[in-house]
Amino acid sequence: MVDSIFSCLAHLEDLTYQLYEVLFDKAKNTRVKLLLGKIMLETRNHREILEQMSEDYENPSGAIRDCRNQMGTLYTEALASARSLKDRVLAGMPILDAMKTLVQYEDQVGEEYVTQAHAQLESISGIDAVAKHLLEDIAADERVHAEDLRLAIDIESKPRGVGNVTSRVSRSETTLK
Repeated sequence: MVDSIFSCLAHLEDLTYQLYEVLFDKAKNTRVKLLLGKIMLETRNHREILEQMSEDYENPSGAIRDCRNQMGTLYTEALASARSLKDRVLAGMPILDAMKTLVQYEDQVGEEYVTQAHAQLESISGIDAVAKHLLEDIAADERVHAEDLRLAIDIESKPRGVGNVTSRVSRSETTLK
């Protein structure tokens, strides 16, 4: 059961992370893998921060029990988009097409943090400047993720042999130490 806006956002980040895992595994170009690995790591960090915020800011009297109802249409669409895109990539959707779709999704998620999340936070007592600051940082990262994806699209769009390098980089090799 979801008990706060932060849990809802952590859930969204988790689904997004799973999508990036699939894209990373399908990518053949090392530069594209590098960009996807960076986004994947940051997305995992966002999830962990939001999970911690959920624990720290839990407010039983103002608990959010239903993310879809509390967060609105944009949240529901973001969840559906992440699940659907992951399934399509697993079913063979070309990663270039997936990344093009994902750019729009990342733009949408970034806007989610600054609009829906802030509106919800205003109605919850006990939320301080630190929580708002962290959400603004995550939203800024989401905008950078969209830029990273645009760069990955440019790289992936080039004909083979024109600045493209393929590799067998594994997901575990992108883990920061």
